[in-house]
Amino acid sequence: MLSRVALGRGSFLVLWAALVLIALGTPLGAQEVGLKIGVFNADRVLAESDTGQQALALFNQLRDQRIGEMQVQQDEINGLQQQAATATPGTLEAARLERDLEDRLLRFDRLQQDVQQELGLRQNELTVEITEMVSEIISTMGQEEGYTIIFNTLQSGLVYVSPTLDLTDEIIGRVNALSAPDPA
Repeated sequence: MLSRVALGRGSFLVLWAALVLIALGTPLGAQEVGLKIGVFNADRVLAESDTGQQALALFNQLRDQRIGEMQVQQDEINGLQQQAATATPGTLEAARLERDLEDRLLRFDRLQQDVQQELGLRQNELTVEITEMVSEIISTMGQEEGYTIIFNTLQSGLVYVSPTLDLTDEIIGRVNALSAPDPA
């Protein structure tokens, strides 16, 4: 028995598509002639489309802002560490500095976790529009142009795809056309 692991994800998807065609009663020999497959690179669509570039710019702006805030706190922690290192051991001042340093480190750890979570959520919020747009475009392209299967090369497990099957540029063009402001 062939296992999913032995085949790899890309091979498994092709095998799965063939099994679906067989289950539907379509002989593979007859289907091969009409089989139309396309691929696209979702990362390129995000990086090269106008909508994707706007989303990435907003995300990078937020990320840079939050990193700046974290850097300020890191600088304060470094200052406290220097003060604690120069304080006379066993004094009340040294104990106070150690407590302050521990408190700052705990707050900094929480801040790092919060920033990481915030950036993940914000990234999802910013990319949901383009993801939905690309999904609709792919669905429309599939119907209009008679595609049997369209794979996202990043998630398909495909190891080689002929460049002639790549629809990325067309998808980027359609995303840009849909997101372009209407000339009024």
